Amino acid sequence: MADISQRKQQHLELALQNESQGRGELFSDVQLPYKALPEIGLNDVSTEVELLGKKIKQPLIIGSMTGGVEHGKLINANLATAAAECGVAMGVGSQRAALVKDEVRETYTVVRKFAPEIVVFANMGAVQLNYGRGVEDCKQIVDMVNADGLYLHVNPMQEALQPEGDTNFRLLIPKIEKLIKEIQVPVFVKEVGSGIDVDAAQKLVEIGVSGIDVAGVGGTSWTWIEGKRLKNENLTKWFADFGYRTDELIPKLAMVKQKAKLVASGGIRSPIQGLKAHLLGADYYSAAWPFLRPAMESAEHTIALIKDWEKGLRIAMFGCGMEKWY
Repeated sequence: MADISQRKQQHLELALQNESQGRGELFSDVQLPYKALPEIGLNDVSTEVELLGKKIKQPLIIGSMTGGVEHGKLINANLATAAAECGVAMGVGSQRAALVKDEVRETYTVVRKFAPEIVVFANMGAVQLNYGRGVEDCKQIVDMVNADGLYLHVNPMQEALQPEGDTNFRLLIPKIEKLIKEIQVPVFVKEVGSGIDVDAAQKLVEIGVSGIDVAGVGGTSWTWIEGKRLKNENLTKWFADFGYRTDELIPKLAMVKQKAKLVASGGIRSPIQGLKAHLLGADYYSAAWPFLRPAMESAEHTIALIKDWEKGLRIAMFGCGMEKWY
């Protein structure tokens, strides 16, 4: 069995492979409402929105990727530098490694060194609440990165395939509810690539989560990655696309917006798809994989790509006659 840092390194290496990505283009059946006479000027368009009380320049959250591994420090430093320059939000990778190994804390804390003002989400697996972790641990990881919010990720299919997986998902709802009541930051719950179903979303909204990140099928397949780590081609093939597609989930989950924010993720590969997700009901969109390779190269490469996403969104909104996101 790999230790937690070795596992994270294997995750990074496998996630970079194109085969880890979902099959088929999401939102291909969604038509943007193009207007030949938009009745606005391009300079009138604003992509700015508010997230957790802070202004961000576009409704993009750079998705949780890494930390707890050697390359994680460089990647998170470059992502943070780019996020600060471009005024977007970001999440860090699962921080359990930093609760186990003090020496890897800097791979996460580096984010605030380069981006003291941006919106940052701390991150831990919800299932860890059944494995000895509690409110104080969550407070510790929030403080570690001076986070504005906490991502609790739910990933039963990944854990089921992971050689070291934690698979007791019983009675998590009351533990998440207790955490929400006692922690001082908003809690968002996200999947990691199989999607959050309507029943789960309704239960989470009822106990007070501030946001649902759908993280559906279509992007990086963590079931595929864990199947590869198992060296089991049957399980890799059978579960690579297990769950709900992101573009199918968003309209079904739009009902949560009465009480919580809805984030579209899982295969978002362009601001065009992000805008389509918004028109289906999402408040924000999140992407990780498109920014991983640039972040491994430099902050400058990452900045250039994020600025392209902002420019692309502005042009798409202009073409639809939209002056503002809301």
